[in-house]
Amino acid sequence: MEEMNELFYREPYTREFEAEVIRCDKGRKYWEVVLDDTAFYPEGGGQPADHGMIGDVPVIDVHRKGDEILHYTEGPVEAGTKVRCVIDWDRRFDHMQNHSGEHIVSGLIHRTYGYENVGFHMGDLVQIDFDGPLTWEQVRDIERRANAVIWENIPVQELFPDEEELQDIDYRSKKELQGKVRIIQISGADTCACCGTHVHRTGEIGLIRLLHVIRHKSGVRIDMVSGKRALQYDEAVFDQNHEISVALSAPETATADAVKGILNQNVQKGRRFNDLAMKYFEAVLKTAPENEKVSVIFCDGLDRTAMRKGVNTLLQEKNASAAAVLSLEDSGYAYVILSHQADLRKCTKALNERLQGRGGGNAEMIQGTFQASAEEIETAVKEVLTGLF
Repeated sequence: MEEMNELFYREPYTREFEAEVIRCDKGRKYWEVVLDDTAFYPEGGGQPADHGMIGDVPVIDVHRKGDEILHYTEGPVEAGTKVRCVIDWDRRFDHMQNHSGEHIVSGLIHRTYGYENVGFHMGDLVQIDFDGPLTWEQVRDIERRANAVIWENIPVQELFPDEEELQDIDYRSKKELQGKVRIIQISGADTCACCGTHVHRTGEIGLIRLLHVIRHKSGVRIDMVSGKRALQYDEAVFDQNHEISVALSAPETATADAVKGILNQNVQKGRRFNDLAMKYFEAVLKTAPENEKVSVIFCDGLDRTAMRKGVNTLLQEKNASAAAVLSLEDSGYAYVILSHQADLRKCTKALNERLQGRGGGNAEMIQGTFQASAEEIETAVKEVLTGLF
């Protein structure tokens, strides 16, 4: 691990500082500035770099390269000068809240289930990958316990054990470490080797929200937010739920049941509509002409099963040589075309080109969607299919 002598380690709450510019070189895209000391955290360990100002020049990114920390700036800063530097504190404190929150969650999961944190990324959401399965109920339990750690306002301790002391510490680490090892310890929650910045006490994290858990490789991926991000997330969810409660005239604690009730009503209405659509379709089929070369029927509200049943009826009971049933959908007219007397594959391309269609099938049945009017479809289908006989 790094020597950890920099200002962002010694005084992680530093917002402004003065430093000497050791050198400033023009890079491929930005200027590269090296200071004699810095409170700008360089990207690493899953934590993004700090932003801010060196003098009146914006700092776009910060990276450690060998023994140096490069500050990528939008303009040059004169070497040998003393400059006033300002950290984008909102960004830094957000990273501190979320990094410390991640340690609590990862530590509790490790202590409870023995799983290792095998991946950590801090973007709009904090993503953590674990090498074992977790259910949503287990994740919610971890969330409750993590917030209890916050409420206890436990110190977030920074330890630098020597090699002998390190042997007696049970700590998490993704890799074997050499040299000076920095341990972040949160009593009862986590002990982990880490190179990032953290809050002084867990109470500063404020709140932890575990948002999603999905299967990932041999384990799971958890999305989470802490601190200000968690508050903003809860505010957005509350505002959405409040709008739903007003729209449904339901208490804010009962919106889920209200929505389920509406969905159930819609299912029942959908079933009644389908029953009526099928009765209407059956009546249409009964009145269809007999012995047509190509029979074309339009009827809304049909699914593909009903449409396939319809074309079979037209062939078997109405003695059609070919039959097409079409039903209006959001994406156009869905179609099913059937014939036992012609190879329908010969007409698929022509129909799709003429009617802006998509679909295909086998020699006896083709199906898909047409993007054209009912009149254009009926004319084209009858012309193209009649040419097959």
